[in-house]
Amino acid sequence: MKKIMVVDDETDLLAGIKGFLERAGYSVAVTTTCKEGVDILASFNPDIIFLDINVGNEDGREMCRHIKSLADHKHIPIVLISANDDDLKTYQEYDANSFLKKPFRPSQLLDVALLFEAF
Repeated sequence: MKKIMVVDDETDLLAGIKGFLERAGYSVAVTTTCKEGVDILASFNPDIIFLDINVGNEDGREMCRHIKSLADHKHIPIVLISANDDDLKTYQEYDANSFLKKPFRPSQLLDVALLFEAF
């Protein structure tokens, strides 16, 4: 079973995403902080990470950069999420693989996950 981790500080959004992706057949880990996301990374070992840029007072871009610096996890595709167009223009500077603009439909997450599974 493919695994997806989602990091976002919006708990209602996380609950909806988690349910949608689980119904689609994925194992899903969600967290509301970058710190916790890094802590569960090794034990969950996701196949893809959806990561909000503004996670409370944490910067998801820095979490992305950190993950991409780890030998065991740098291969994991990371999709940065933001409502701010300017944030999304710089996603490659942080070694992210792609971006997704808020608001989005849950089906768009599935489309992106399936795209990265093809590689």
